Amino acid sequence: MTDKILNYIKDNFPTKTAFFVGMFVFFILFASIDGFVEKFAPKASYRAIPYLIILVIWFVFWLYKRTHLPKNKKGYIGIVVCVETENDKQKNRLKNDFVKRLRELITRKNLKRIINVILLDNYQTKYAIGVLDEYAKNKQSKEADKNWQKIRKRTQGHFFIYGSIKERQDRENRYYLDLEALVTHAPVQLPTQNKMVQDFLSVWYKQISFQEKIEFRGFLFAADAIFIAAQYIIGIAALVSGDVSLAFELHTGLDNDPYFSRFSPLPPNLQNVKKRLKTLLSEENHLMARAFFEKGIFAEAERYMNQSLSIEPNYGAYLLKSIIEFLHMNNPDEALKSVYRARDIEKSDGTWRYNEGFLLMYMERFPEALRVYDRIINTSFIDEESILVEIYKFNKNFLEKHPEKIQSYFIIGFLKYKKDLNYPEGLEYLEKFISESMSKDKYRILKDNAEVYCRELRKIMNL
Repeated sequence: MTDKILNYIKDNFPTKTAFFVGMFVFFILFASIDGFVEKFAPKASYRAIPYLIILVIWFVFWLYKRTHLPKNKKGYIGIVVCVETENDKQKNRLKNDFVKRLRELITRKNLKRIINVILLDNYQTKYAIGVLDEYAKNKQSKEADKNWQKIRKRTQGHFFIYGSIKERQDRENRYYLDLEALVTHAPVQLPTQNKMVQDFLSVWYKQISFQEKIEFRGFLFAADAIFIAAQYIIGIAALVSGDVSLAFELHTGLDNDPYFSRFSPLPPNLQNVKKRLKTLLSEENHLMARAFFEKGIFAEAERYMNQSLSIEPNYGAYLLKSIIEFLHMNNPDEALKSVYRARDIEKSDGTWRYNEGFLLMYMERFPEALRVYDRIINTSFIDEESILVEIYKFNKNFLEKHPEKIQSYFIIGFLKYKKDLNYPEGLEYLEKFISESMSKDKYRILKDNAEVYCRELRKIMNL
């Protein structure tokens, strides 16, 4: 009985009714003790000051309880659970079975140092659900977005699970968990955002129901299912936000989670997780490899690259393999093979062709290389501008280490002229190539082309 009373007070304390009840109680208290206090402070104005201070303290305390939301630990991914319950029994099941299970899974998967679960009480839940539901339905609304951002900042949460638990008679008493979720991530382009939404919808359990007689196992099942989806989605959010190591940690081992072995065949949402995980892990291993490569840690870069390719053929991993084969293994032939494997995977991105052109130039297969560069100027792809920046940087660095490989002057000059339409720099690098190749007959075909381009550039610039 005492527990019920305490729970009732806790749930209703932040309401306006509770505030006015509290004010009324204080006024009754003040009236009952005022005669005694008057003996020590005869003036009513003096007695009013402490009464007023007490009332202000009450108001501040009540306002804090009304507006306060628990805050996530700094540096942790916050999973915020705001699920509305109908009675104390459901509240206990939510706390002692569902949320406790989530925390057990986090510990079991060695994620305790990066994930924290926050459970809102009933009043906080009602407020949060209203905000989250409004934002989910109308993300274009400035007011909805403002309220959503306010909750994000106050809780420092990253993944919000919200909804309700209901008990209903359907031949026999059953629990119904109606759950939605929102995940935070860095701003992304609309196609990426739409893809994330599709991924989310394909793995999330919007409703889970089970008989009351198996309520313990039912809540454990719900927690397991929800955490699988949360771990998967938070990983994707981390990936698109640029935190590759976090995405990699969350997704690694998820495909071997014991939860998957309980079902045969797998439910559709779990099939979607398994299917997408393979591609995600391949890409995340590739991105980890690239990060180590950029730091000059080639052994780790090669290890992650091989892991990526062992999962499934990966375009980026094959391109990285071609660079490692060339720079670290000094094997341009194998590097070129990796480029062609990348070509066979990806049809819309043309980065592989830049690698092919450079390697053919390096191996002094100039007629083939020129045909590749002709195709380069006649095609384009998304984000090609940033690839060109990398190409220029790579060739300039390569010339510093290998000044004898003057074909890099030709590559830079050609691309500056034909791709960037940067005529002055194009002319500068092409003239530099002509100057360096004067006494080297093997570069004749490149020199003849460079001279034609230089004449065209001088005519364009009226030189």
